[in-house]
Amino acid sequence: MNILFCDYPSEMQQDFTYEKEYLKKHLPAANIICRPYYNQQQLINDLHNIDVLRTAFIPVNNDVFAASKLKFISVNAAGYDTIDLAAAKKHNVHIMNVPDYCTNEVAEHTMALMLSLARHLKTYDQQISTEHIWQFQTQTDIYRLYGKTMALFGWGKISQAVAKRAAAFGIKTLVVSQHLTEEQAALQHVECANADTALAQADIISNHMQPNIDNHNYFSAQIFNKMNYCPLFLNTGRGSTVDESALISALQSKKIAGAGLDVLASETPDLINNPLTKMNNVIITPHAAFYSQESLQDLSRRSCENIISFFTDEQKNYII
Repeated sequence: MNILFCDYPSEMQQDFTYEKEYLKKHLPAANIICRPYYNQQQLINDLHNIDVLRTAFIPVNNDVFAASKLKFISVNAAGYDTIDLAAAKKHNVHIMNVPDYCTNEVAEHTMALMLSLARHLKTYDQQISTEHIWQFQTQTDIYRLYGKTMALFGWGKISQAVAKRAAAFGIKTLVVSQHLTEEQAALQHVECANADTALAQADIISNHMQPNIDNHNYFSAQIFNKMNYCPLFLNTGRGSTVDESALISALQSKKIAGAGLDVLASETPDLINNPLTKMNNVIITPHAAFYSQESLQDLSRRSCENIISFFTDEQKNYII
């Protein structure tokens, strides 16, 4: 059996010794190949005679499925929105992901972005390390978080973990989700809200929506214009749910006070020319919210276990 590890070059810089040894222990006949992703044609070429693809972020479309003999994709992540599921089903390719391996990490990262923006830590740090200025009065628009309102868009395990942490700071939480009932909200000490109400009342807006065709570029100019209290905007979800041009305009026009972003529109962003990298009220991390030593180990092991189960187990939790 031939297994291809393939992702963007930055993702392929890591050492895969653990994964290779784990797979060979359980699948001695496995032939494991590692290749960086550059384009779709190169991916098609690399998939020649490959049975299993292990990836996290690269696009896998109908052309790839049609030109390959793939049987299985082990998604080395929780999200799988870069894979054409209809095409996978059409070509009888099964898919498994790794849900819930980094819930605490992403929730902690969300809170870290919120706190850093609210306390202007980026500006203070630059002020001290670059300008050698020791003055707190340079920042005039810092407010306590206690008593503020956070709006969570999406209600999965990560946003639930964020809500618990927000409650510890005395922050009221509104939730915009079709999957949360009033009764469930009361048990979780949050409130259900429609989008317009949440946008109008929130001091902090945090995006945790699962990407789909209906919420592509959901946070558009129209949505940012409905934000009444110049909120902080946090995105540790997916870049595809935010219209990046509209976000930049909202920051420039001060419709929002700042942005904490773990994802951008592209997984290979142009950091030199992106205006977001030049704003003091924007903190960007390189899709790192999932990352800790513990989560990475869990992710590596479980994505390998999915490959092993495809070949050895009858009971499988396929996405398709």
